Amino acid sequence: MKRKLLPRIFITLLGMALLLWGAGRIALGIIGEPETAIITHIRREGGERTDGKPGRYTYNISYTFTLPDGKIIDGSTKQIGDGIYQKADGTSTVQIRYLPGFPYFSELERDVGMGAGSLVLIVAGGALVFLMVRPTKK
Repeated sequence: MKRKLLPRIFITLLGMALLLWGAGRIALGIIGEPETAIITHIRREGGERTDGKPGRYTYNISYTFTLPDGKIIDGSTKQIGDGIYQKADGTSTVQIRYLPGFPYFSELERDVGMGAGSLVLIVAGGALVFLMVRPTKK
């Protein structure tokens, strides 16, 4: 019994995390404060992606922004791009949104709101939770 219960608990927690992530992105689009962030680092992650289009890479992008009270907050995101090397010069900016009560939760403005990515996260998380909490047939 315990052997079958542990994977179900883990998958349920994963589904709940996906639900919260998708809902958080939608919440950022609605109640998040807009801010301009400065890109501090761009790093290419791993090698070439194995999806259908050749010459694409995953980039980790770090940014920093300042709250109205002067506190500096760091954030990061991932982006898929071509093989052209990009370097952060300290003057490039990006629009972000953050939660006023918890500014460490921030995303690029283009990724927040009621978009397809957020809805996919919610549907996938909801499906995982639903499939794991329903009673099993004996």
